Amino acid sequence: MLQRDIEVKLLRTLLAVVNEDGFSRAAESLHVTQPTVSQQMQRLESIIQAPLFQRTKRPLRLTPAGRELVAHARRVILLNNEVLDKLSAIRSHESFRMGCSIHFAEGLRTMLTQLAAERPNLRCCMVTGVSATLADQVAEGELEAALLLGTVTDRRETLGHLRLGWYGHVPVAPGERVPIALTGDRSALSIRIVETLAEHGIAWRPVPWNTDPLAVRAAVQAGLAYTALDENAHHNHPELRPARPGTLGPAPAPLPVYLALSPTVSPSVVDAARSAARATLEGAPLSPP
Repeated sequence: MLQRDIEVKLLRTLLAVVNEDGFSRAAESLHVTQPTVSQQMQRLESIIQAPLFQRTKRPLRLTPAGRELVAHARRVILLNNEVLDKLSAIRSHESFRMGCSIHFAEGLRTMLTQLAAERPNLRCCMVTGVSATLADQVAEGELEAALLLGTVTDRRETLGHLRLGWYGHVPVAPGERVPIALTGDRSALSIRIVETLAEHGIAWRPVPWNTDPLAVRAAVQAGLAYTALDENAHHNHPELRPARPGTLGPAPAPLPVYLALSPTVSPSVVDAARSAARATLEGAPLSPP
C-alpha cells in the first residue's frame, strides 16, 4: 500500500484559509502569494483524494471531507507545537558533569551561586576528587570538564599557576626526618613537594594519614605533619599554621591550574565550564598563565 503523508505546512495553510475566510487573506497572513495557497490546497486534495471546498459556493464552504480534515488538523498542529515546546524546554535546561580538584573545593559555593545567577537554566553536576582521578574520568567521557591542579590532559586550558606555601608546626629534633603528609603517588602536588624537598636536601619521612587531601590537612592541623598547600590556605582555615621560615626551605614552585575538557564536549558546555572554573578560582592565589 502506498504510504501517504500530510505535511504540517499544508495543514497550517488549510487552517489559515478557514480562519481568514478565503485564499487571499490566508496568503496575506502567511506572507505568501495567493497562487501558492491555491497550489498547496490542490496538493492537499490530491493527498486525501477528495475536494476540500465547495468551490461553487460563496462565501467559501468546506466539504464534509474538508470539515473532517480541519478537525484533525487542529489536533495535529497542537501536538506538533507541544512536541517542539517540550524539546525547546529540554534544550534550554542544558546540563553537564564537571569535576573539581579537592584543592579548590572552597570555591564551589561561589561557583554555584554565580552559575545560578548567570545561567539559571543550566544544570551542573559537580564531582570533587583528586586531579589524577578526575583526569581519567574526563578522558573516558564520564566528565565533560574538570578543574585540575598540575595534571595534564590532552585537551586543556591553562587558567594560571597556584602559588604554594609550607604548613605545619611539628617539633623536629636535630637529625630527625621531617614528617610530611602526601596525597599519593599520582598527585601533582605530592610530586612537587617531594621534588622540592630533594632539591634542597631536606630529610623527610611520610606519615600514614595520606588517604586524601582532607586527611592531609587534618594531619597538619593536628600538628602531626608538614605539607604544602596554596599560600592563602590559612585564610579559610585558621587552624592551619604556616611553617616557620627555614624549616623546609623555599616553598615549592607554583603548580599550573588547568581546565580539562573531554574530546567530545560541546561549545556551549565549554563556555559554561570556563565560567564555572573562573568563579571557583576567585580569590585563589594564582599567577598569570
